[in-house]
Amino acid sequence: MIYNSNYYFDGALHQLRPKKTAIHTYTLTDGTIVAMFQGSRGAHPDLDFVIKLLRVGKDERPETPPHLYWITDLIIKSQKYPNEIREIVQYYISFYDRCVPFDSVEERKNYVPQTVDVILAKYGHVKVDKTLPIDYNALIIELFCYCEKRNEGAFMFKDLLNKLKAFIDGDIDYMHLLSGFK
Repeated sequence: MIYNSNYYFDGALHQLRPKKTAIHTYTLTDGTIVAMFQGSRGAHPDLDFVIKLLRVGKDERPETPPHLYWITDLIIKSQKYPNEIREIVQYYISFYDRCVPFDSVEERKNYVPQTVDVILAKYGHVKVDKTLPIDYNALIIELFCYCEKRNEGAFMFKDLLNKLKAFIDGDIDYMHLLSGFK
């Protein structure tokens, strides 16, 4: 795979301004790189993190993935795989409820994704042309669960998971699901 060498080198994703090296760098099944960088928000800024992704290609630049990416991707996949996507979303609603946020910088440094291999093993067949790989959804959703749980009182991400489940179950339409992105 060829990546923009200004941002990806020495096995890690880098940010140029301000200059930072990712805390963690993961490579997905399609070659997309997802990385965790030090954040600065919330009641625990030392434990906050920001997610960036870098697509394959020598001219690609890192970007912060909006929630719209994973939600739209799962909406598209749910048209072909409604049962599987319902199960995945329910899995992450349960994961959200039981996951414990990072308590220390060391714990975050030693973090290893817990759900990606589980999702790949059971749902690796969930593929739709021109969409993201299922491990993208797994990793991003897992990371967002941890990030939101570290910010006491935050609920937007869990609300999005519940709305997505309601959409897949036919309880709300896509406009109600996406209304949080005004």
